[in-house]
Amino acid sequence: MRFKLRHMEVFRAVMLTGSVNAASKLLFVSQPAVSKLVSHVETTLGLRLFERSKGRLVPTAEAHALFREVEQVYQAAVRVDEFAHALALGPSSLLRVSCSASLAMSVVAPALVELKRKLPALTVSWQTTLMADMPMELLSKEAEVAIAAMPVLHEHLENVPFMYGSMVCAMPKGHRLEAQQEVSLADLAEEPVVLFKRDIPFGTVIAQACQQAGVELKSTIDVMRADQALALVEGGLGVTIVDNFATTGSALVIRPLREAIDLTAHFVYSRFAPPSRNASVFMQAVYKRATLLQRAIPEAFVPE
Repeated sequence: MRFKLRHMEVFRAVMLTGSVNAASKLLFVSQPAVSKLVSHVETTLGLRLFERSKGRLVPTAEAHALFREVEQVYQAAVRVDEFAHALALGPSSLLRVSCSASLAMSVVAPALVELKRKLPALTVSWQTTLMADMPMELLSKEAEVAIAAMPVLHEHLENVPFMYGSMVCAMPKGHRLEAQQEVSLADLAEEPVVLFKRDIPFGTVIAQACQQAGVELKSTIDVMRADQALALVEGGLGVTIVDNFATTGSALVIRPLREAIDLTAHFVYSRFAPPSRNASVFMQAVYKRATLLQRAIPEAFVPE
């Protein structure tokens, strides 16, 4: 391997600090050692990474591109270090959780609060992610359990439905459609609408519903997450269609769609690794939260 981990560490330090002097202090090594290694990396890789200007190192375009990749490696190393530390405390002291962004505040955050009250010594790593990325996270054990707004279809993943939901229309107060008890897709045909990108699950189900209704909606801005859509609508960019999981606590006016677009939230985990005790306690807390929101599936199986 030409670009070794030590090279990455020094390169990252120079990128962050902007000089050999500052990088040497950050790494607790001598300036000549840093300067020599930077030159060695440039020679070995055949890349000009820095321009020398008045005692500072100015990154080239190649350096910025390389830094983005190195930073991913560094963050992965940090996660490994945290994981090793947790293992030293005991194999049951760590829980890694992933969730759809729209479920983060209304469901997952309250469940994690309850989990930490029950297990205060438990270390929890929590991240929001796209459903398309969940299979890799779960199968690589970056996450033990995921909370998804829709099923995540993969031959090696188990999906357990636990909560009902639906797509709804969100609009500012005083909007012309506020007086209606429900809103049809045709009602939105002449409205500026913030929509999910068509190549993600939410965008796909909305596009299919519009096709079935014979309606074409005009997207003002395409987004990846419901919180982005809601923020844009609050800022005055029209209306949006989002999952009702994301609308808890919103100041916007929420109306159901006449063309029902039903959703079902799922627990998702690897078939090769059944939920641990900590994951089961977490899933029970999530289900309890769903029950409080009156959306829980009565017959849902939640591991004890």
